[in-house]
Amino acid sequence: MDLFFLWLITLVLGFWIFRKINQWRNLPPGPWGLPILGYLPFIDRHQPHLTLTKLSKTYGPIYGIGMGNIYAVVLSDHKLIRDAFAKDAFSGRAPLYLTHGIMHGNGIICAEGPLWKDQRKQVSAWLKSFGMSKHSVSRDKLEKRIAAGVYELLENVEKSSGSPLDLAHMLTNSLGNVVNEIIFGFKYPPEDKTWNWFRQIQEEGCHEMGVAGIVNFLPFVRHFSSSIRKTFEVLVRGQAQTHRLYASIIARRRKMLGLETPAGAEYLPHADLFDDHPEGHIRCVTYSKHASNAEHFFDPNILIPMEDECILDNFLIEQKKRYENGDDSARFMTDEQLHYLLADMFGAGLDTTSVTLSWFLLYMALYPKEQELVRKEILEVYPEEGEVDGSILPYLMAAICETQRIRSIVPVGIPHGALQDTYLGNYKVPKGAMVIPLQWALHMDPDVWENPEEFRPSRFLADDGSLLKPQEFIPFQTGKRMCPGDELSRMLSCGLVARLFRRRRVRLASQPPTAEQMQGTVGVTLAPPVVKYYCDAI
Repeated sequence: MDLFFLWLITLVLGFWIFRKINQWRNLPPGPWGLPILGYLPFIDRHQPHLTLTKLSKTYGPIYGIGMGNIYAVVLSDHKLIRDAFAKDAFSGRAPLYLTHGIMHGNGIICAEGPLWKDQRKQVSAWLKSFGMSKHSVSRDKLEKRIAAGVYELLENVEKSSGSPLDLAHMLTNSLGNVVNEIIFGFKYPPEDKTWNWFRQIQEEGCHEMGVAGIVNFLPFVRHFSSSIRKTFEVLVRGQAQTHRLYASIIARRRKMLGLETPAGAEYLPHADLFDDHPEGHIRCVTYSKHASNAEHFFDPNILIPMEDECILDNFLIEQKKRYENGDDSARFMTDEQLHYLLADMFGAGLDTTSVTLSWFLLYMALYPKEQELVRKEILEVYPEEGEVDGSILPYLMAAICETQRIRSIVPVGIPHGALQDTYLGNYKVPKGAMVIPLQWALHMDPDVWENPEEFRPSRFLADDGSLLKPQEFIPFQTGKRMCPGDELSRMLSCGLVARLFRRRRVRLASQPPTAEQMQGTVGVTLAPPVVKYYCDAI
């Protein structure tokens, strides 16, 4: 009997090993890792994109790698990326613990399936109606909204009287009010305490997401590491606080539109939203690893309402229509979903653009000859103030593209998830795998870009001076989940730079960053070193 069981166990074990070998044989090549941990211990947590790029030189444009409890397929070839992300099979989101555990599959960035398809369709339609398409009657109106935010920045620069400026911070504040207007339909008063509080939560959250990245792949670590546990608490509490702020803005916007919350759309955690203060102000608590908890109260009535269309208004109107009609799709328009959607739209609209422009200003200061070429074009095309059209400023757009290439804002790209077993490049990608479009490797490939570490905008210009769009350049990714706000980002970037450089030159107010500092700091985005500038009048 014992021999029979030994024979049976050997047969089952042999069959299992045979199946595993067949499975491994079809997977992309890649490095071996440690049990449970996979290759995680060998990835530079400060510069993970550099480790992954180095591996791509060893294993090729598609390789597999174990990262804790997640199997990842890394792509560093634009054809493979475009092929993969054009397929429904790769339209999922990677099963990362922080994003899925905190976002719960809501919003638009982490949503999948019918919810994602519904919300993307709505958001794309709304953005186009605002003027975020290249040929739209509303585009001029949107351009004026952007201009108003830029002139606010220029006024603050004028007041500086030649002092060194934290131009990146000023830029974020001015762009932030433009994005606030487009997303929420409100602007914050100048130097508002709650606006600064909100940005602090967002900036620390982006940093902590990068610090706690290991939790994405080994969720159990949070039970053993007090630092990781604290980070997770900060992220969850910070999210709860910002959602309460959003809820107060939603309530005021509903009142302006004469709408009630539809039955079934309510978000119960906010039932006591206005009970913190006798006048209905919102308690705002600062949860931070670096400071003791502090609080203040926010009065939603201090917000400055804007008359133009916004994402929030469109959502509330569509929500009312679906619930009144009893549409099954009303389940996609709850207040809970709205909070996550607003957070995604605001973050995607502001953070990526402000980081891009921060890098751009740094490179313009480091390469003054390039800055003068950009300024010369702006002054020739727009000798007077007016609406800005980036399509007739090819050198400016080439300089922005070169910035996005040489310092990819999201160097590992936005990972996708495989919704089913499928094949890519003759290799099997199993269901549940994370698919990484490695933008850094793509944009810094010496076989594609000559001297890739050299800042050279002319590589994006054709012989006739027109703007080139190389297939290997995908700053907003590609395919079904391509960023819906790419045109807004281009309009914000071009509009700000054109108006700033018409009046000012920028130069560093300190020593240039070191080569190590120029590698940037990895969080949710790749942030540039903090520097100060002089903005010299022309």
